[in-house]
Amino acid sequence: MASSSSLRIRRWLPTPQQAEFLKIVEPTRQFLHNLPDAIRRQYAGQWIAAKGSQVVAAAPTCAELHAKLRDFDDPTILKLRLEDGISIRWRFPS
Repeated sequence: MASSSSLRIRRWLPTPQQAEFLKIVEPTRQFLHNLPDAIRRQYAGQWIAAKGSQVVAAAPTCAELHAKLRDFDDPTILKLRLEDGISIRWRFPS
């Protein structure tokens, strides 16, 4: 017999500061979400850093990407690994 759970999921409401940050990174998020296949193939298996609508750096490892970026801690530069042959898409709930 399955037990009942009291787990509740609440909708996340960002603070004004978080909402402003999300607004700033939205163009980059959209760019990565709709990344053209040519760019996916070019950087497959690598780490990329993107800002706005462009890839600003790429490297085989996160450490090498870190070395290439002047401001690795800039929160408006989004970093991710493009897996070879895998397309990962995400979206924010509406």
